[in-house]
Amino acid sequence: MVRLSLAAVLALTLAACGQNPNSEAEYARVENTAAMAPMPMAPPAPPMESAKMDMASGGGSPADRQIIQPDPDGGGGGQPAGQRLIAYTYNYGFKVPAAGMQGLLDAHKKQCEDAGPSKCYVVGSSISGLGDDQSYGQMTIRGSADWVKTFRAGMVDGLKPFNATLDSNSDSAEDLTVNIVDSEARLRSLKTMRDRLEQLLRDRPGKLGDLLEIEREYARVQGEIDSSESILAQMKLRVAMSVMTLNYTASYPPGSESVWRPVGDAFGGFEASFAGAFAAIVRFVAEILPVVIIGGLAVWGVIGVLRWRGRRNKKPVAAPATTVKPSSGP
Repeated sequence: MVRLSLAAVLALTLAACGQNPNSEAEYARVENTAAMAPMPMAPPAPPMESAKMDMASGGGSPADRQIIQPDPDGGGGGQPAGQRLIAYTYNYGFKVPAAGMQGLLDAHKKQCEDAGPSKCYVVGSSISGLGDDQSYGQMTIRGSADWVKTFRAGMVDGLKPFNATLDSNSDSAEDLTVNIVDSEARLRSLKTMRDRLEQLLRDRPGKLGDLLEIEREYARVQGEIDSSESILAQMKLRVAMSVMTLNYTASYPPGSESVWRPVGDAFGGFEASFAGAFAAIVRFVAEILPVVIIGGLAVWGVIGVLRWRGRRNKKPVAAPATTVKPSSGP
């Protein structure tokens, strides 16, 4: 009875980890560990019964409580049984005059902060080139379903004080139902295994080696529980709080959009372009000049050595002997 009880515990762990409990190595491990249990244990409660007890008592960790977010455009109302767990992502692009970009971003940020962190909070925001025609801003926020619905309903009206317009928008949804349900089932199995290992530790098996083996297995299971709870909490946060990204792009003044605007922009940046090109030439000369000087000295030195060796190896040429013919008498 003892061996069968402990074998069932370890087999449950292997099933929770996605391993095959029928392999020879795992079977040997079950048999060796089962031998150290000194007393029989009560069978575990079925997972469904445990879940019902948790729901009835209202307890459990935040990761064990299911969070369901409705579609912001679904009209509200109660959640039907078997509701899918959906994580929504929204992206909006606005065109706003450069002078009013900071004000529009601050207005959206204040609208989020006034709702409170339980309904909306700012993940990050930034603006570059503030006041320039090429300025750009971005803000990422997380909001609950009701806050997102309210924000979207009044979005267009909120752009009018800043002479801004909605330039682009896109929505996406990811179904996390299967991932969350599987993670919760695996987490329940791991917790059942942890409770059984705690019972074994309280019973104090006689051999020190058996106790150390149980403690190592308990630490491993507890580590997997912590990791599973973290992943499950992150998925449920994605379901409960939608991600919304707001992009702000500078718009040109009315009447400035013409076919000749690129020419005007080119003349407007003539001085900067000329200075940049001249600076590039100066940097090129400054970088190449040392190479030219050192390379020229090296070539001059090599030519000098070759000429010196040529003169040294050159043999002097002897002058041809002259013969004087004797003069003949008359």
